[in-house]
Amino acid sequence: MAATEGSLFPEDIGNQVAAAWERYRKPLFEGQRRLSEWMMDRVNPQPGQTILELAAGPGETGFLAADRVGPGGRLISTDLSEGMVAAALRGAEARGLANVECRTMDAQDIDLPDASVDGVLSRFGIMLVPEPARALAGSRRVLRPGGRLAYGVWGPPDRNPWLTLLVGAVIQQGHAPPGGADPFGPGGPFSLAAPEANRDLLTAAGFSDVEIEEIPGTMDYDSLDGYWEMQSAIAGPIAVLVATLSNEERRAIRDSLEPMVAPFRVDGGYQIPSLAVGISAG
Repeated sequence: MAATEGSLFPEDIGNQVAAAWERYRKPLFEGQRRLSEWMMDRVNPQPGQTILELAAGPGETGFLAADRVGPGGRLISTDLSEGMVAAALRGAEARGLANVECRTMDAQDIDLPDASVDGVLSRFGIMLVPEPARALAGSRRVLRPGGRLAYGVWGPPDRNPWLTLLVGAVIQQGHAPPGGADPFGPGGPFSLAAPEANRDLLTAAGFSDVEIEEIPGTMDYDSLDGYWEMQSAIAGPIAVLVATLSNEERRAIRDSLEPMVAPFRVDGGYQIPSLAVGISAG
């Protein structure tokens, strides 16, 4: 998921968020590995095929596809943020994946020929673009006959306290994320939480055979500080806000989190529930 996809973050903040996503790439991927594997099973990459990943962030989900298509195939890993693209390139190089092409690209304006890829992936990216209908129509256009799209979104906020607790602590301390963005509005993290919203968009884009499945999980943290440090760095609007606060204000937000996360304490760490929704269509 690209935290800055389709956003208007200042470039320096966008780079900081990209750096945080790269730093925490392993826990962010592993926390939702089930969704990535679900998506992979639906797209079912085969040796020699070409797979496109949109809003790829540091690229972990797409790397699963790169393994499956093999040296004769190709993964095109894309993101609007140059920082994310650079992180994905470093990730591919670290894994020795020579079949990965990393490109800066807007998911709403897919710069590829018609019928040029065998599958399209996007984990937590489609929901963040201001105009998801454009991203889905573009995905339909570039898919070859028989190809499939698979993407993931977040379910409703009450099923995702790992995301909402920090926002609650920020509000409790008298702050609000910049821009006053509606989390349910276009580009918001819960904009596609309702299954029917996805079904309607996919049908309008020319897709059929739509499959939607809830994929519950947990996001695990070693400590309260671990939760605070990761979440305040990777969550785009929160990262923008935190960058403007004094050390005392940051500490107040962090301290207000403690009673909020207490119900999720397990064996000295925290396991905070999440709910992803997997969507696939052909």
